[in-house]
Amino acid sequence: MARPLRVDLEDGVYHVMSRGIDRRAIFTADKDRRHFLEVLAAARDRFRLRIYAYVLMDNHFHLIVCTPDANLSRAVQWIKVSYSMWFNSTYQRVGPLFQGRFRSELVDSSESWLVELSLYIHLNPVRVKSLGLDKHQKKAEATGWSTPSPEEAQRRLNVLRNFQWSSYPYYVGLRRTVPEWLDVSEVLDRVAVRGQQSEYLRMTELRIAHGHEEQFENQLKNRLAIGAADFLERIRGLCDPGDRDVAGRRELRDRVLWEDLISEVERLVGKSWAELQKRGEWGRYLVCWGAQKYAGVTLKEIACKCGYKDYGAVNMGLRRFIFQSKKDPVIRKAMKRLDEMFKVQT
Repeated sequence: MARPLRVDLEDGVYHVMSRGIDRRAIFTADKDRRHFLEVLAAARDRFRLRIYAYVLMDNHFHLIVCTPDANLSRAVQWIKVSYSMWFNSTYQRVGPLFQGRFRSELVDSSESWLVELSLYIHLNPVRVKSLGLDKHQKKAEATGWSTPSPEEAQRRLNVLRNFQWSSYPYYVGLRRTVPEWLDVSEVLDRVAVRGQQSEYLRMTELRIAHGHEEQFENQLKNRLAIGAADFLERIRGLCDPGDRDVAGRRELRDRVLWEDLISEVERLVGKSWAELQKRGEWGRYLVCWGAQKYAGVTLKEIACKCGYKDYGAVNMGLRRFIFQSKKDPVIRKAMKRLDEMFKVQT
């Protein structure tokens, strides 16, 4: 099997994720998680890593790391092998513990991308079925069709506050003594009120209150890097376009632009954006649908761009549009063409 393309950079910042084989648990007890953190601390010294954030779920882990020595592959492989050997010895098992190679994305740390990534990682413990976020509810909240009740939001917040196995407690001051191997200042210095744990807590609570969002999660899927256009252009220059040792295509794209969506819909429908904004024109909602799916734009942002006072109107319009598409082959064809134009190929 071809190996996925990976770029090792000096001072590169990466999102790293690795899952248990067949989605099996890699952590079965607290002692497992404690030992994994000990391995992380050892890797920090051994490979001169800077570890910004982590979360340890039952069957996978997420990290944000910086590599001053451009050695991500060697460092993460050492972490996985070291932990696997200990786990197999402890539980008298044989065979691989992790599923294939780890996943990684380069992250533009010059703007707000690093903060968004840390929030995505830290909210992992509440994106679970037991907290009302099964597949259907995630989709409903992500599209704005529903929001968690105050009671449900509080329950999720309580779970997050009490979850021991992530760096989140150190970010919001629930734990005062930050481990020597964990660097929280790199992210906190990029929040609106620099270095303020209370601001980071406010940002987290807002996301929980508004419900599950998929926009940043979607940007991570099948990407080699995420960030601003100039950052992505620099990464493109480091990749060999003739490299055959690449599994599929891992895209180097930032989010799809609103203007590009409008231009493509105008071409598909044969009408200008001004015409599409008239009452009864489904092309307007084709843009809104594409903006949610490919551009990571929220309902509130769509409402602002389209001149609506309330994003609820966008929500209702999208519902009608999706219902209408099930009966109208012309709309379905346009949706398919838009999908072919903007989706990330894997």
